[in-house]
Amino acid sequence: MNAVVGIDIGSSAIKAMLLGVEERNTLAIESQPLRSRIEGTPPGHFEENPRILREQFFEIVRLLSAASKKRNVCIEGIGFTGQMHGGLLVDSALEPVTHCITWQDKRGDEISESGKSYVEELEAFAAFDATGVGIKTGFLVTSLSWLNRKNAIARKAVHLLGMYDWLMSVCLGRAMTDLSSAAAWGIFDPSLRSWKWELLRAAGISESFLPEVAEPGAFLGTIDPAVAQQCDLDTNVRIHASIGDTQAAYLGSECASDEVLVNFGTGSQSLWETARHTATQGTDIRYLRERRFLACAPTLAGGEAYLLTAKFFQEIVRECSGVELSRGETLRMMDRLAEKGEAQGLRIDPIFQGSKFRDVADRASISGIGASNFHPSNVVCALIEGMAEEIAWPFFARQEARAFHGLRGGGSALRKNRALQDAVERRFGLPLHMGRFDEEAAAGAAMLALTPSV
Repeated sequence: MNAVVGIDIGSSAIKAMLLGVEERNTLAIESQPLRSRIEGTPPGHFEENPRILREQFFEIVRLLSAASKKRNVCIEGIGFTGQMHGGLLVDSALEPVTHCITWQDKRGDEISESGKSYVEELEAFAAFDATGVGIKTGFLVTSLSWLNRKNAIARKAVHLLGMYDWLMSVCLGRAMTDLSSAAAWGIFDPSLRSWKWELLRAAGISESFLPEVAEPGAFLGTIDPAVAQQCDLDTNVRIHASIGDTQAAYLGSECASDEVLVNFGTGSQSLWETARHTATQGTDIRYLRERRFLACAPTLAGGEAYLLTAKFFQEIVRECSGVELSRGETLRMMDRLAEKGEAQGLRIDPIFQGSKFRDVADRASISGIGASNFHPSNVVCALIEGMAEEIAWPFFARQEARAFHGLRGGGSALRKNRALQDAVERRFGLPLHMGRFDEEAAAGAAMLALTPSV
């Protein structure tokens, strides 16, 4: 039996899946909290220690290697995904010369000597970005611009790479990235398949820093022998080009081209395949494969909105009765209320933490309150309907709805909430089928490695 490995370097954990080649079934899963977060950094700085991250990567691959040997399984290849946008600088031997600066980093919001923030200075060079991704603080281009202005780029720096691209490059022995990842740094146009040269010059990024760019999932070569030894793998294991975690989750959900992926984790998003690489209201465009793109409606109104409402109910119970309900008890209570109730005209706009596509000051609201619908069950049902609406309206705004015939569901918040599943089906008017894999991104990364070595 043969298998492939999918690696997902997330914001809080590293996850790895051993996927059977013939039946595409899960043979083993490993998950560990990241131990690489650097504490004590200045406010707004979010960094990971790349050397600790690399050791943890080796460790988790060794665990899958041991699992494969117990099952008499041969590992053929490895695919990579993870948290996008951030990255690091490395030397000619791919050794880090900076920490990994993650997408959560806020130093780009600092005000420069021009009176504008660093990210505002760069936004002028991305004003005509058809994909709608734009430039944000936490993007690698913004972080490197900040380092450059602070004269903090080491002389030994040779390449810029994303976190998971770097691990892929370490396995390969040369600096590589993929189209989706380079686009997420803010300095690569996936529709033109070229670097944004004017933006690079504005950020002070040397052309020599740029790695080679491959199609996601492309076969790049076999694993470096020294790394194979560290990971307890054979030296003929294939290394495949990486992909962003959004796209990996789409692949891992096994979403068909005529289905929409609806995903609810901490945030939420709807994703669907398109040949159009121009964003519309409420969406941005992300590269998928072979000149195909994903329209993405990313929101902050996912499971976190449900948890914030649960916290509200917990506080009411505590203040009125002195009883301390656990979060689990409160969530189960909300699920029961949702399954037996209706919104009855109550409406909740669940953008408690704002929206990527609305005014920066917009926040959640509740409306349609009447004498007959102001009850806990109505509130929970209205919240759920609002969560479904937040990922639905951008889809219908693109006028592509007639091309799609089903929904594919993913994310822990959706898997655990039957009422949310029903609300999504009603709003989209399409049948919902949940994906097979709980760890969709790791599964999608593994599927990249199913590509033959040609």
